Amino acid sequence: MRLFISFILLVTYLEAIITIKPVVIGEKAGFSGNVEGSFQTKRGNTEKDEYRLGVKAQYDNNQSYVTFIDLIGVYGEASGERNTNKTYLHTRFIHTLQGALNYELFFQSETNEFTSVDKRRVVGAGVRYHFMDSNWGNLFFGLGTYYENISYTTEFDSDENNIRINAYLAYSKDFSPTVSLSYVGYYQPKVDKINDYIMSNAMSLKVSIYKQLSLKFKLFYDVDSTPAKGREKIDFTQVSSFSYDF
Repeated sequence: MRLFISFILLVTYLEAIITIKPVVIGEKAGFSGNVEGSFQTKRGNTEKDEYRLGVKAQYDNNQSYVTFIDLIGVYGEASGERNTNKTYLHTRFIHTLQGALNYELFFQSETNEFTSVDKRRVVGAGVRYHFMDSNWGNLFFGLGTYYENISYTTEFDSDENNIRINAYLAYSKDFSPTVSLSYVGYYQPKVDKINDYIMSNAMSLKVSIYKQLSLKFKLFYDVDSTPAKGREKIDFTQVSSFSYDF
């Protein structure tokens, strides 16, 4: 564990904020949430500014359902030129069907100037199964589908309207009252073209600093098999941010 934490502590380049830890119905009853933020500035040989802010709000009725919303904005400049400009909104409703089986409804909207995405909107549904809830941690498997609409900022990329399969694994483990680890991995191929897919992996280590204030370290590895023209298929991101729970 000490070696793993030492590795994560090397991850200090700030990039994004999203929910990674799977939400468990009844784990935190009532209204709750957190605010995450980071700021990076460099002067001298490198002129760079980056700002990030994320807000999550959640309601858990402590019996049968939980719902939450994530709002995120990221902006950056290098040598006076904008090099990061993206927004992200995700809202999800999770309800118990029977025992460890839940159904989910979700909506997502995002923009990313530097992947040429003017707007991407997603609406979908699915089910998830809670395989494990013990000293080994929480493990979920989810399966569903969603409709996706994408419009691009370039003239040579046509708008897209897709239906994709949504399959994921999510895991979380509390090593102590102050240290927790989370992972989520998605595989999202088109229904009518299986070799056109989106794959994403995210891992987060949360370390409590003082009361509700925590430091988070995150790794992201994303693959888009068919990106906009001139854009890379693979994005790798390293993240650190401060988080305040309420």
